[in-house]
Amino acid sequence: MQKFNFRLESVLKLKTQIEDNAKNNLALATRELEKQKYHLKELEEIKEASMDELSSAVNSGIPVYQIRNFNSFFGLMKSKISLQKVNVNNAQNDVDIKREALVKAMQEKKILEKLKEKKHMEYLKEQNKAEQQLIDELNSYKFKDAPEDLEL
Repeated sequence: MQKFNFRLESVLKLKTQIEDNAKNNLALATRELEKQKYHLKELEEIKEASMDELSSAVNSGIPVYQIRNFNSFFGLMKSKISLQKVNVNNAQNDVDIKREALVKAMQEKKILEKLKEKKHMEYLKEQNKAEQQLIDELNSYKFKDAPEDLEL
């Protein structure tokens, strides 16, 4: 009896490799998204701390030039935060794209796995059929060669 051989095994291996690469790419994109979110949070915390510092400084009395400095700083922080929000959105879009690629790769691999399973079941049926045919032939030879006066 011959061993089961799936003709598309190399394609299945390739699809498995593509799926693994897609998983790794998604993990990297997710890490990058978390990094960008963390940086955004840091910027917002710096801005909040500076606002608190300005508020307490105004209560204790500070010169106008320092208020202008704070105002310039807040403008800078606002633009940095806006830019960082864009970075977070870009990273989120990248994660979404990588996730879609992973889902597609998983679907393609699943299709090939189901096809392989179906072909394997067909192979097993053929093997069972051939085995049964061999058993039937052996039994027919036994009956043919059996003495006629023997009752079965």
